[in-house]
Parts: sequence; C-alpha cells; structure tokens
Amino acid sequence: MAQQEQQNKLASLRDSYRDEQARLQREINENETLVRQSTQEVERLVQREMTVSNRVRDLEVNLERYSKAEIKNFFAAAQEVQMRLHMMKAQLEQLQLRQTMMKAQQKKMAEVVDVLDDLLNQGAGQSGAASSAANAQSDELAEIIATHEADLHRISIQLHDGPVQTLANLVLRAEIGQKMLERDPEQARTELASLRTSINAALQEGRRLIFDLRPMTIDDLGLVATLRRFGQEFGKEANLEISVIIQGLEQNNRLPRHYELSLFRFVQEALNNVSKHAQATQARVVVSSFENMLQVVIEDNGVGFPVNQVMENPQGGRKGTGLINMKKRIEVMLHGEFGIESSIGQGTRVAASVPMP
Repeated sequence: MAQQEQQNKLASLRDSYRDEQARLQREINENETLVRQSTQEVERLVQREMTVSNRVRDLEVNLERYSKAEIKNFFAAAQEVQMRLHMMKAQLEQLQLRQTMMKAQQKKMAEVVDVLDDLLNQGAGQSGAASSAANAQSDELAEIIATHEADLHRISIQLHDGPVQTLANLVLRAEIGQKMLERDPEQARTELASLRTSINAALQEGRRLIFDLRPMTIDDLGLVATLRRFGQEFGKEANLEISVIIQGLEQNNRLPRHYELSLFRFVQEALNNVSKHAQATQARVVVSSFENMLQVVIEDNGVGFPVNQVMENPQGGRKGTGLINMKKRIEVMLHGEFGIESSIGQGTRVAASVPMP
C-alpha cells in the first residue's frame, strides 16, 4: 500500500513537471516572436541611424546651405534615432536573457521528468527491500528538486531586483529625455549621454546574470578554466584578493557536466557568502585531486561565525539557507562529504570531498 502511494506521488510530481514544461514552451515560443520582432526593429533603426548620420555629416560640411530650423531638426532626429536604438538594444538583450533562462529551466525539468519516469518504471516491479531503496531514491530526488528550485528562486530575485528595475528606470529617463529635446537640446544631449552609460551598465548586469545562470565557459573549457576566470572577475567586483589553486587536475581534464556545474555552484555560493557576510580581504579556493577523490576547499580571513547556531537555524538568515543548499549539493547530488569550520574572529573554511566519477 505504501509503495503504491509513493508511486502515485511520483506520478503526480512527474505530471506537474510536464505541465510546467508545456507552459514554459509556450512562453519560449512567444518570447522567440518578440526576439525576432525586436531584432528586426534594431536592424531597421541601425539603417536609419546610418542614413541620419550621413545627413548630419553632409550638414557639417555644407553648413551654409541649411537654415537654423533644418539644422535643429536634423540633430533632433539623430538624437531620437540614437535613443530609440539604445532602448531597443536593451530590450532585445533582456528578451534574449529571458529566453536563455527559460530554456535552461526547461532543460532541467526534462532531466527531472526522465528521472521520475525511470523511478516509476523501476517501482512497478519492486517490493520489500527494493521498495525501501526506491523510497530512499525518491527522497534523494526531492532534495535535488528542492536545491534546483532554490537556485531558480535566487536567480529570479536577482533578475527582478537588477536588470528589470534598471530597464524600467531607463524607459522613464528616455521619456524625460524625449521631452527635453524641444525645450533644452543641450540638457537633452547630457541626459542621453548619461542614459547610454546606464544602458551599458544594465547590459553588463544582464550578461553577469546569464553567467550566473549557466557559465558558458564551463561547457567549452571545463571547471578549472571557469573557476580561474570566476575567481579573477568576482575578486574585482567584490574587492577581494582571491587565489585559485589547482592541484592534480589539469585544465584539459574534464569531468561529467553535472559534476563540473555542481562543483562550480558550490564554489560560487561559498564566495558569495564570503563577500556578503565575512568582511574578509582575502579568500583562497583550492581544488585538489588525489587517488579517487576530488576535494574543494574555500578559506577566508573574515570575521567567522557560530557554525552550529547558523546550521541549526537556517531560516534565520540567507547565509544558513546557502550553507544548507551547499551541503545538499555535495551530499545528495554528488554523494560526497561536506564540512565547515569557523569561529568568531578566525575566518571560515568550507570543504567538500566527492568521489571521482
């Protein structure tokens, strides 16, 4: 009876993920249409900007042939085209970012559905001890799903609080700049220059979120190169001196994709904690391979914290939730061991040891 109930729960969970897959596919199709339309509009505006720029250059060479009204209209048209082009490029970048996120989420859901199908097929002929093993595997899958959902929730918050808010502000500033064109062209030019800087910052934030969702270098170059690049860039952003040390694992040594991505997320979460909570000036990432084990250690010289208190009350702060997710990622997804050492004023050491695939 218990086994049948477990099978029903698995089937219900699989069906809910399939429904979510279908919903996501509809959103992806709609978003693809918007991407195509925005791309066409950007291309049209690029051509129009070239035309207007040519007219402005002709005006500058033959200034005496044009009246003040014509000169004013030419420059106003050029500024309007440039402003609209920057806005459309920012909109296209946001749509492409959303498309990347939705496709990555759909891919993860497909993997979960495949695992659930396998469990349901296995459970059809199981009983006794085999049923207990299936229940344990189901619990493990639930942990993996919870970790996956936590990642998606974190990224959705970052997207809403970052580029989405910035884009809304840029639209408002563009409208203000457009109204300024007639009243004060000089002030409008200043506002447009500031607007261009803000748009570039929003694009950089969008690219950072895409990397956060899935670092492209990890597919092409692997874990070692991605960690070195991430350590360098994150250190600059967080004002941290980060050293990445690799021992016994060459850059061209590739691990299975889920291993590399899980270990990268582990390091990423650890360094995020250092940046947000540790008040550290230095951090060190050590990845070492020995015998049939791979060990990852992240150390910092920060203020430290009471480990037992934070781990026993993970809902008391985002640091505790992050540590629990790191623990699940190592112990559940990679069947390894997770450890953490810290005390007030003595810094923190987070370590993971996983069997080599």
